[in-house]
Amino acid sequence: MLFIGHFSFDEIDNDDRQRHGYLTCIVDAENPDDAVSQFEDHIKKMKTSAKEMVNIVNVYIEEILRFEQVPTKPIITRMQFSAGAFPASVSHSLPGVFGEGVDTFGFAPDVENHEMLNDGGYIESKPFIAFDQ
Repeated sequence: MLFIGHFSFDEIDNDDRQRHGYLTCIVDAENPDDAVSQFEDHIKKMKTSAKEMVNIVNVYIEEILRFEQVPTKPIITRMQFSAGAFPASVSHSLPGVFGEGVDTFGFAPDVENHEMLNDGGYIESKPFIAFDQ
């Protein structure tokens, strides 16, 4: 069965600045206990091998999703809300995954804008979908 684990984490950087973040793992496992064990092993391994994870100090299970088969139609697996304006954040897709038959894609207008800027500055993302208000 396919299991998706949504986790949150706390990190403290070298200057004692605290941040809170989220990560998602996916695995094919026999049962929930096996999936959780594999998630734990993988997160611990990634903590020592992925630069994005070296400052993590705590990881929390938000939820584990089980799929008997891969859905043939899109479903939303998680929604989360934060109070106030969009907070400053950093996102990494597939940290530590290279050439394993898994790809990540960006929304083309955002990718093109970031490539054009090429100085590390911030460009506000364009909405993928904008609803009338």
